Amino acid sequence: MYKIENLLKIRKISLACLFLSVPLCFIGCFFPFALFTIIGISLLPVFIVLSLLFWKCPYCNYRLPMKFDKDSDIDSVYQCPYCNKKFN
Repeated sequence: MYKIENLLKIRKISLACLFLSVPLCFIGCFFPFALFTIIGISLLPVFIVLSLLFWKCPYCNYRLPMKFDKDSDIDSVYQCPYCNKKFN
């Protein structure tokens, strides 16, 4: 159970990095210094690395899809497409 909680916590952190990277890059276009742009660009690889390293099924250990489904991915039960086991 501890592994599943950590998995979902890491997934939320990686999605936060993804969702923050785009607005920060957009905001960075309007300022003369590049701090927001650099932070926004650096958050995207963080999302990719966290997803590739940790977003795996805790039961069958296959890599889960990196796609994001707003209806079933956050704060609900996720079902592995390979072994069909649910975890939340």
